[in-house]
Amino acid sequence: METPTSDDLIVEQHDRVAVITLNRPDRRNALTHAMVAELTTVLERLDGDDGTRAVIVTGSGPGFCAGADLGGGPSDAEQTIRRLYTPLILAMTRMSTPLIAAVNGIAAGAGCSLALACDTRIAGSSAAFQLSFTRIGLVPDAGATWLLPRIVGAARASEMALLGRKIGTDDALRWNLVNEVVPADALLARAREVAVEMSTLAASSVAATKRLLHDSFERDLAGQLDAEATAQGLAQHSEDFQRTREQFRRRAQERSAVQP
Repeated sequence: METPTSDDLIVEQHDRVAVITLNRPDRRNALTHAMVAELTTVLERLDGDDGTRAVIVTGSGPGFCAGADLGGGPSDAEQTIRRLYTPLILAMTRMSTPLIAAVNGIAAGAGCSLALACDTRIAGSSAAFQLSFTRIGLVPDAGATWLLPRIVGAARASEMALLGRKIGTDDALRWNLVNEVVPADALLARAREVAVEMSTLAASSVAATKRLLHDSFERDLAGQLDAEATAQGLAQHSEDFQRTREQFRRRAQERSAVQP
């Protein structure tokens, strides 16, 4: 099923998996202001939809996302970031629903940040990542300086952000920037496989686990142990766990009934 959106953003829903496609292939899916606002709205809507259990973000054509579209003339960079990109990255990182980036080509600038803000990154063989801000007198934004060190470590993040070099799939995999690399023509199919697997998991457990992992960087060990205990106490009384426990009980009874 396809959800009506603008021409620049396509949302398709199959069973419990939604696929968001950035659709400006002639511009390597560079982001306009309208696209950023619409993407934020779509992600928030999908996260509140009980029928959506995993979301894939990808791009049409040869690129994933070339970053912000600078062809529309000058704008106030600070206000644009605060008004548009900050809400988008916060929406992505706060989602309870698993978010998968299917990186089909260049992910540059804010496009790289989109991929970093996802829980899992699967790269096609033609994918590449680049933060070239220092080459044009700017600084990385859209959460890149927070997300990147937590994914690849401080040294690799400095190398990538300061030098602005393009990172291909070999280095991306070696640096743990991506979870896996697959042939370009198999990318979306593989992303769907991972999304379907995630969609079968207990939604409340996935959401709580995502939050624990995300917040762990802001706590010491004692604080994280306390947060885990609190979350486990809530999970123990969730419908998902009660249903699973009942299934285990029934299976144990069935095994006992067939034993001689």
